[in-house]
Amino acid sequence: MGHYKVIFLGLAVAGTEEENRLLKGLQKKFNLTPQKAESLLQRVPIVVKKSSSKEEVEKYIRAFEEMGGKVRLEEEEGPLPEPQAAPTERPHATQEAPESHEPEARRYAGRMITCPQCGFEQPETDKCLKCGIIISKYRKGQETAKGLHGRVREIPAEEKRTSWESGEGFISAFFKTTREVLFSGIQFFRKNAVGEGYWAALIYGLIVGVIGWGGSMAWQWHFFSKWIPLQVYSVIPYNLHLVFITVALPFLVILSFLIRSVVAHVCLVIVGGNKNGFRTTFRVICYSASAHLFAIIPVIGNPIDYFYTRILTIIGIREGHGISTGRAVLVVLLPYIIGAGLGILAAIFLPLFLGSGRLLSGIGV
Repeated sequence: MGHYKVIFLGLAVAGTEEENRLLKGLQKKFNLTPQKAESLLQRVPIVVKKSSSKEEVEKYIRAFEEMGGKVRLEEEEGPLPEPQAAPTERPHATQEAPESHEPEARRYAGRMITCPQCGFEQPETDKCLKCGIIISKYRKGQETAKGLHGRVREIPAEEKRTSWESGEGFISAFFKTTREVLFSGIQFFRKNAVGEGYWAALIYGLIVGVIGWGGSMAWQWHFFSKWIPLQVYSVIPYNLHLVFITVALPFLVILSFLIRSVVAHVCLVIVGGNKNGFRTTFRVICYSASAHLFAIIPVIGNPIDYFYTRILTIIGIREGHGISTGRAVLVVLLPYIIGAGLGILAAIFLPLFLGSGRLLSGIGV
């Protein structure tokens, strides 16, 4: 006469909540201690019942499935290998409740397979009973990854940095970095906005700022001095004035970067886009100053500088902090919006204030 065995395979659905539910169910239905229930779950797959009665093993199957366990029924020919001991019943359980019997834990002797991802040993199947992956698909993905091995490499740290910070020659690094910022801004800031240190970016910004603003002031001075005579010539010698501007210009450029970085970062915090800190914002402001070089061009250079600097700042903040374009635009425009709002309020309330002052002075007379 054939006999049947119930093989407990573990969780039907992987998950922490399902595991806790199964452990509690094992303790309650089979009168097990928490340690025994956990040991039973960790030893799967395991034969928990053998019987020549199909009805009896089916009751075990239903009991395990109700608590979230996964079981399998196997039929074998021949007599039972050993007599079944009388089950231990819970004092408060009825005779019809098969779950009141403590399961007979015996090691499964069938063909086994090990999950390639979590290492769980289980009866041969294509789906892992513990982590839930499809084993055949997982192995296929591994084979594909092995085929790409050697063709895909990690970008070295030197390649991730801008030419200016990689230790190249001064002149070549300057021109290469300037070209990358002005004409490949997205790729440049994607690689270099989040970088290490302040000094390299500050020195680069200082150079382009002094060249751009210095050249702009030179042609403006030359242009306006021909058409608008200035009294300053008769008071301060030209050479002394030139020396003063030359000495003060680098400090003005640095001060400009600090103020713009602080304002931009405060606006970034306001819109909820500060993901990589103030250093990233500062680096974006410094490298965006590449557009100041356009200010050397007479007349049209300053407008190009003004708008292109803000475009580069938007791109840099977006790529550096990983936010949307809309938020990056808002970061750049928010100071202007606030300034316009304050100007409108001043235009509305200042006349009222001055009018009330004149009214009060008239009453006093």
